[in-house]
Amino acid sequence: MKNFRQWLSEKTYFLGPFVRIPRPEIVEILAFSGFDFVVVDLEHGGNIMPDKLYPLLLAAEKNNIKLIVRTPGVKEEYCKWLLDLGVDGLQIPHIKTAEDARNAVSFSRFAPVGERGLCRFVRAAEFSNLSKETYLSSANTQSGIILQIEGKEGLKNIREIVKVPGIDMIYIGPYDMSQSLGLIGQIWHEDVVAAIREIVAVCKEAGIFTGIFTDTPEGIRKWKELGITYINYRIDVELFLTPTKKHIAEIKS
Repeated sequence: MKNFRQWLSEKTYFLGPFVRIPRPEIVEILAFSGFDFVVVDLEHGGNIMPDKLYPLLLAAEKNNIKLIVRTPGVKEEYCKWLLDLGVDGLQIPHIKTAEDARNAVSFSRFAPVGERGLCRFVRAAEFSNLSKETYLSSANTQSGIILQIEGKEGLKNIREIVKVPGIDMIYIGPYDMSQSLGLIGQIWHEDVVAAIREIVAVCKEAGIFTGIFTDTPEGIRKWKELGITYINYRIDVELFLTPTKKHIAEIKS
C-alpha cells in the first residue's frame, strides 16, 4: 500500500471536499463522482463523533478514496484515536508556532520522531495481524500529517514551522487568513494572496507539500498553477444544497 507522500506524488493535484454528513453513502457518492479524497470535519462538523468514522472509513477503502480527518485542534487524544483507527491522514487546524507543530507531530508519530501512544492491538495494525516490525516500520509514513496555517501568527512563524521533522503538508485556510489580516472574507485580496504565496514558496523550499480550500473552479486553476497539490473543494452539504435550490427554482419558474 502506498504511503501518504507516495500518493501525493502520483499527480500534480488532488481534489476533495469536506464531509459533514457522517454517512458512508456520502463518501461513496463522492468517490463515484471522481474526487480523490474526502476530509471528514470534526472541527466544524459538530455532529460527527469518532465512533461514526468506522463505516465512513470502510466506505472510503472499498471505493479507493483517501479519508482524511480534520481534528478539532492540536489534541493528543484525537490524534491517537484516529491514527489507531487507520485514517489516511490528520488535518490539524490552528497551527501558529513551531511548538504547535512539534506537539502535533509528537502526538501523531512514534519514536524517534514523536511520542504517539503505542498499541499494536488496533485497526491500523490489523488488530495485531501485522507483525510488530511491519507496523512500526510503516506507521510513521503511512498516514499523512497536514498542519493548517490560518492566521498572521502562523504566517510570521512559517519558516520555523517547516523545520519541524515529520510534517507532510502545510494547509492554508484562506478564510481564516483573511480574517486574521483584517480582511474578513476577502480571500482574493492582494494581501491575502501574497500571504498564501509566501507560505507556498517557503514550503517548496523546504520540500513540503501544500494544500488549500477553494469553492470555485477558478480557485482550483489559480492554486494549481501556483503548485498547490491538495485542494479542498467545497463541502458536502453545499454540494447538495446548491443544485437542489437550482432545481427547485427551475420547477417553480
